[in-house]
Amino acid sequence: MTSNERRNDIKRLLNENNSATVKQLAQIYHVSESTIRRDLSKISSGSGAIRRTYGGALMLDNLSSDLPINIREREHTEAKIRIAQTASKLISDGATIILDTSSTVTELVPYLRRFEALTVITNGIKTAYLLNSYSKITTFCTGGRLRKHSMSLVGSTACQRFEEINADWAFISCRGFTTEKGVTESSDEEAQVKKTMLAAASKTVLLCDGSKIGQIMMNRVCTIDKLYAVITDIPMSDEMTSELSSKGVRIYIAK
Repeated sequence: MTSNERRNDIKRLLNENNSATVKQLAQIYHVSESTIRRDLSKISSGSGAIRRTYGGALMLDNLSSDLPINIREREHTEAKIRIAQTASKLISDGATIILDTSSTVTELVPYLRRFEALTVITNGIKTAYLLNSYSKITTFCTGGRLRKHSMSLVGSTACQRFEEINADWAFISCRGFTTEKGVTESSDEEAQVKKTMLAAASKTVLLCDGSKIGQIMMNRVCTIDKLYAVITDIPMSDEMTSELSSKGVRIYIAK
């Protein structure tokens, strides 16, 4: 099998299975892992049909493709931790907070253990499981249909639960963020649930690493004026900073 034939076959395999690791591909094609990494780089730079991930690759049908949570958790990890730590400084004892299911917001969970009488409402199965070990936190998990990729509960049942509560804070992330289009998501169901989160909370904070800034996905969650603050890991452009400030949105750069 020539290198071109192998690369075409890798694309076929990824299209059928959605994702694969470098180790798996090396075993399938009986070549070294470094050869597979070169193949993936060549495919990615040539057609843009795949997205390189930590230790593997994911097939992308289009820019709105939904990444599995186990892959998202490995991306920009240090930035997400810094963002979550900064976000925790906004919380106080006795607060009622909403957490979405994003990998960035999930990094906030370990920082919640120091608070007293905290109430958390989430539509995330993993988030609720992690919170269960903290005796000082009362956790509520919405019902709804389980999205296996994201381990999130969505649909009318999840939305209705958020419509029934009043929270102090909502902490959400996104797949895309611009001043023109605001907060956007690849999944319509996720966008709908996040809209109800915003409506339920007095203040909404967007946790957004630098890779999301400038990206626009199909489904709009909200415009920038609906946000209390944006926490990111890199300085924003002067234009974006000015536009957010003009709408009263606070900007925190996590260090």
